[in-house]
Amino acid sequence: MRYLPLLIICLSLQACTSAQKNVNDAIYHLMFESSDVELTDQEVQNLSKPSAYVRIDDQLQIVMVLGAFENGEEKWVSQDRTLMALRNGRVVKTLGWKDNLLSVSNLEQDPLADPLRLADGARWSYMISWTEDNQVRSGYAESVFHRLEDKPLITGGKSQTYHVIEETVNVDGMGKSWVNRFWVDRQTGTVVKSVQSMGADYFPIEITLLKQRHNEKN
Repeated sequence: MRYLPLLIICLSLQACTSAQKNVNDAIYHLMFESSDVELTDQEVQNLSKPSAYVRIDDQLQIVMVLGAFENGEEKWVSQDRTLMALRNGRVVKTLGWKDNLLSVSNLEQDPLADPLRLADGARWSYMISWTEDNQVRSGYAESVFHRLEDKPLITGGKSQTYHVIEETVNVDGMGKSWVNRFWVDRQTGTVVKSVQSMGADYFPIEITLLKQRHNEKN
């Protein structure tokens, strides 16, 4: 029953049956240190399951592994039983952190759903809800997207050049704005790295994929 709390959290993120199976399969990866992880190039290349570096709120780096993929969302789990849901590389929900992203609306219209065809200056409107010092916050957000110069990234000792997309977010009534950045594979459209904030210029999250799931965009 050691991992029962982990499975309960998975259920609360609607990762039900397949999440239970995949989380059990992913227990192998929970041997990683829970803080300030830095894998060698060989360890990255030898990873057998989808894994990612995650740095939460500018704290120490951890490894999260993919527990389930359902309804277009990836559910990632950590050693200390926290969860993070990604959709097209965007964080759309978290659970178990000191503060959490509760919901993001209108995801069907998110330009990141098709980043290779994203037009410079594309706009997106949505509602966002999160906690800040355990108090619920929400607001109407407007995002504007721009394509930046392609840049190389080195992961597992291998260098590859990616599209870089910058998203400027403004939340009405709060006087808050911030910038998210996404590094996108030029062939598949997969977001391989991102730096994004969970709320209104609050709680930054940095994610770097170490090993992707198969058929990433399917």
